[in-house]
Amino acid sequence: MNHHHHYTTLTLLPQILNSGHLLPHMDGRLEKSVVWLSAHPFWEPTATKPCRTDNALVNLKFWEYRDLFGCIRFALPADDSRLLTWRDVCEQAGLPRVDRRKLEADARKRGGDPKQWFAVPAAIPLADMSLEILSINEWRTVS
Repeated sequence: MNHHHHYTTLTLLPQILNSGHLLPHMDGRLEKSVVWLSAHPFWEPTATKPCRTDNALVNLKFWEYRDLFGCIRFALPADDSRLLTWRDVCEQAGLPRVDRRKLEADARKRGGDPKQWFAVPAAIPLADMSLEILSINEWRTVS
């Protein structure tokens, strides 16, 4: 069975487990809060966030990000009826085409592929998903 994944850091795991859900996030570009997921089979490149230093934001390489924060992912079956495509989310949010294309171009520079982006416009109970933790370069399911 194929899955789409919500990629995040080990440092956020206690907060996520305490809530019992993956909670929608508003990122400032879309009016609607959503839980983002990716069809990327290993790690969504746009999930590697910049790190703040004393004076600037620094773009980390994946392995630097992994070693600093730890990587986890939550897997949702790819046939889940709640999933929306990237384009569907943009259309529902009324994101202008020029803004969508700019976001897509920026993501492609970082290795992302908008065709692999999906979202759920509501909280997702953790009971609907499986949890995996990255150990070196292998994903391990946690019960």
